[in-house]
Amino acid sequence: MDYSNGIETKKKGNGITILIILLVIIILGLSCYICYDKGIIFNKKAKETSSPNTTEKKKEEKQEEPKEESVTFSESELEKYVNYISPFSYGPSKLIYDTNEVVAANLSASDKINYIGRILASKITDTPDYKFMISENDVKSTVEEVYGPNTYQETTFNLGCNDYHLNKSDGNYYSESGCGGTATRTDYNEIIDYKATKSKLEITTAYAILDGPTSKIYKDYNVSIPLDNFVYEKSPAGNEAKMKEYIKNNKNKLSTIVYTFESTNGRNYYFKGFKNNK
Repeated sequence: MDYSNGIETKKKGNGITILIILLVIIILGLSCYICYDKGIIFNKKAKETSSPNTTEKKKEEKQEEPKEESVTFSESELEKYVNYISPFSYGPSKLIYDTNEVVAANLSASDKINYIGRILASKITDTPDYKFMISENDVKSTVEEVYGPNTYQETTFNLGCNDYHLNKSDGNYYSESGCGGTATRTDYNEIIDYKATKSKLEITTAYAILDGPTSKIYKDYNVSIPLDNFVYEKSPAGNEAKMKEYIKNNKNKLSTIVYTFESTNGRNYYFKGFKNNK
């Protein structure tokens, strides 16, 4: 009998079976790989990504903090805040125009008063015994209006060339002497921009120094950087208006000061400091 045909048929059948098994293995392998690659099975990272905590965290990361709504100020309101920081002196004040930066929280009790000197100078009264007197209540209320509640401390302070000392018994600051002088240089500080929200107010001013003897406008307090010649008007008010106009028209070549005030209630803004961009 010839068995060769049967053997050959059997071999072919075995070969087909093996081929089918290999194809099944290949298909299963490809399916598993695709599932793994897509993160469907055996993928820890995919499980972590799909977990509620991670998803929530990603949502939080994508959400930006809402921006504060801007607040509008009138020119007179802005001027009020800038005028708070007005040391009392003859001519431009070194405390403002020759200082790079001030942080209100770092000021001593007497320096707090020095920076608001012009406001307090308007409250000086004469007495029979002393030439100059300021009520402690006036000093306290003015300091706390500018710097915030509970910022006043008893101290000795200077306005111009007067030293004021507190008399606790009657609640007044006194100075026994005064001084006079003539201003040769005048500073002009004009508001050119501001940014305001309910928590923060930033006011940018440009400034220039007018030197009387040379009739020149200078960029700096030390009058070392001349800018332009100035032709005086007949009245101080005319000169002031002319300088204000000059600053507005030439703000790009002038030095600027950025005053910062902060608020906790959206109404009362307190002085936090300034930067002088010379």
